[in-house]
Amino acid sequence: MYGIDNEDIEYIESKIEKQKQFLKNFSIDFADKSVSMLDNTYSANLNPKKYFAEINNRVNSLFDYAKDNGLRPVFVTLTAPSKYHKKDRFGNYIENPNDTAKALTQIWNKFTNLQVFQKMKKELNHGLVYFRVYEPHKSGVPHLHAMLFIPSKYILPVKKKYKDYFSSSKWGSNKKAIDFRYTWYKEKGGAVGYIMKYITKTFKDENSMKVEHAIYWYIKHKIRRFLSSRTLAPLTIYRKVRYYFKEHYENDFKTVTKMLKDGTIRREFNNTMICYRYYNHDIGEVDEVYLWSKNAESILNQRIPNYHATFKLKYQKKEIKKPLIAQVSEFEKYVFDDIQNAFLRLPVVPSRLSDYKLNKYYRLLDEMDIKDLDLVHFQIVKNEMIKRDLLNEEIVSPNEFSTYEQTTERSALANVPLKFTIVEEFDYDVPYTASTQGVF
Repeated sequence: MYGIDNEDIEYIESKIEKQKQFLKNFSIDFADKSVSMLDNTYSANLNPKKYFAEINNRVNSLFDYAKDNGLRPVFVTLTAPSKYHKKDRFGNYIENPNDTAKALTQIWNKFTNLQVFQKMKKELNHGLVYFRVYEPHKSGVPHLHAMLFIPSKYILPVKKKYKDYFSSSKWGSNKKAIDFRYTWYKEKGGAVGYIMKYITKTFKDENSMKVEHAIYWYIKHKIRRFLSSRTLAPLTIYRKVRYYFKEHYENDFKTVTKMLKDGTIRREFNNTMICYRYYNHDIGEVDEVYLWSKNAESILNQRIPNYHATFKLKYQKKEIKKPLIAQVSEFEKYVFDDIQNAFLRLPVVPSRLSDYKLNKYYRLLDEMDIKDLDLVHFQIVKNEMIKRDLLNEEIVSPNEFSTYEQTTERSALANVPLKFTIVEEFDYDVPYTASTQGVF
């Protein structure tokens, strides 16, 4: 049943037993008594009685909260579309139950983020209040049950949206796969009994093989049994302080939530301590009790840097300012320099030109008047042509040419008319380029 066989049962039971033995070897000190980690663990598999009692407390507290705020309960069911029920030729589901549960969660989150819910949340000034339970079909494919708490005037709009959204092609176009029911508040049965019926199915019952197989199904596929909205106090805080209030208040979860919101219970010193402030009638003063604190060793270890720890690097794209370039011709370009506040000419680098452009550039220089030509630059271009076997001549060093001194500005560019004064000696190996910031 639920796709669980004897091999799964043997493996899961062995795994749970090993976990129990491991936790029994550790203990926690509470005042004058020591409690094993197993007895102090909130786990449906390892300590089901304690976990079920906590869920029962959460359910009752959330029902009371919803009732106090004038919210009405409605119960909905959502079944996965047919594509999640398909099997391969070996009899295995193409989509495993864990992936199906994730798909149900995603579509549920999208639905509860529709405009009708956004409007309702804004009006109520708090998030949506709900419970959510996953339950397997006999085939092992999960479906979702949820209890929503919404104002009376929103019930019909939400129902319409629910029917439209989940009967559309987005999900499966199967109206039989969805259900929307009204329910009610009662001391026994009613909305509480409705949701608890599905929660109870997920806990161990040695007298029922059906329930036993359901337990193994949750463990095998790593599917959470019970989820709720974050309306009440965080479990991480409630579990640390409940021992102090459980004898004083019948509904301590709801009480702890109220105290946390009004500041009576506070987290201090970077969440290393939880303090409870109250009015002590015996002494007539406000008193403080530290309900929980991290031990000194944990705090010190937290503050000592861990050099072997991993960390994430935050990537921030560097914004690069593109230069302003003006192109006069194929081999004549200018770039704007912010420092000099002027356009500067880009030199032509022969080694970076393609064969076609290099040959074209060489012909352009070769046709220029000798008095307007930078001979050093021309020989560099010519040598590059020879290296690429585009010209059948011998390479000649540019140092064999006399250099020049331009009357207006110095440049290694040869395709613009320039005025030169020939000097007797040449004292550099490469063409001199004045005020240039880039190449092309």
